[in-house]
Amino acid sequence: MIAKLPRQVIEEMAQRSQRLHHWFFHEIRNNWNFYDDTTKDKLEEIGWKPPHPAIKEDPSSSTGWSPIYDNYSGEDFLYMHREMIKNVNETLNQIHDPNYPKIEGWLHIPPPGDPDYPVSPPLIGIKSDESFTTRFLPWENQFTDPNYLAGVDLSMLGADIEFSIHNAMHGRWATVPAMGVRPGAQDDPLHPELISTQWDNPEYDYLGDTYSSHVNPIFWKLHGWIDDRINDWKKAHGITGEIQWKGTWVGNTHGHEHPMMMLKELSLSRKEQDDNLSNVLKIITGKGKIKGFPVIGTFAEKH
Repeated sequence: MIAKLPRQVIEEMAQRSQRLHHWFFHEIRNNWNFYDDTTKDKLEEIGWKPPHPAIKEDPSSSTGWSPIYDNYSGEDFLYMHREMIKNVNETLNQIHDPNYPKIEGWLHIPPPGDPDYPVSPPLIGIKSDESFTTRFLPWENQFTDPNYLAGVDLSMLGADIEFSIHNAMHGRWATVPAMGVRPGAQDDPLHPELISTQWDNPEYDYLGDTYSSHVNPIFWKLHGWIDDRINDWKKAHGITGEIQWKGTWVGNTHGHEHPMMMLKELSLSRKEQDDNLSNVLKIITGKGKIKGFPVIGTFAEKH
């Protein structure tokens, strides 16, 4: 019997500010190169210009997009989610649940038929047994291979992971909640920038939506696995001290010097912070081409 993520953590992650911030982190860095200049200017004015966009157009790719490898966006991805794990671990330390003292990732990606981490039907595409064999296992082998890890910088590792196994894991273990899936800008045709409060219910934990994925306990298992790859990378490069991060963008930090403090206080309602997030929502509604967790570039074409 696997330990359950404490309810306090789920409720903290389900706060609207937590949801918006995680969504904006992915949405803005994925779509920055596709926004018009007016949208970019408005986002920059309120502190949401990503220094390292994550995706570029690539006509040679079957998806039309590819990850960007040479600008530290991969580090941003790894750093942001490491800070999220630190934040939740601090909450867990305060809860003192002996069954769930800290975030621990999967030791191995759960295989088909795993009773603790079942894959919901339909078992096709990324959810199929064949996909596990032809995609997930090779990816897992690659990202745990010391030779591969020794040959890439941290940004390439992050970009490789994000747009292959990470996004694919979100898709494989995504199960539509009983309440359905958030319809995005179609909530209110007269006010498309608004999101109904029903989607802030802790039961809305759909892994396929960046607004809700981090509410799902599986999010922390898969991101714990990814975070362990950072430690493997350090070992492969002979690094024993702290990582000298070059990609540390986590979105607007709302005046906090340390990202984890910002993430912690997202659960507190502060007018300036809430107004900033609301303004971002109005600016980006209907503007993004790339949604959710796409597997892109050469990763979409393998197997």
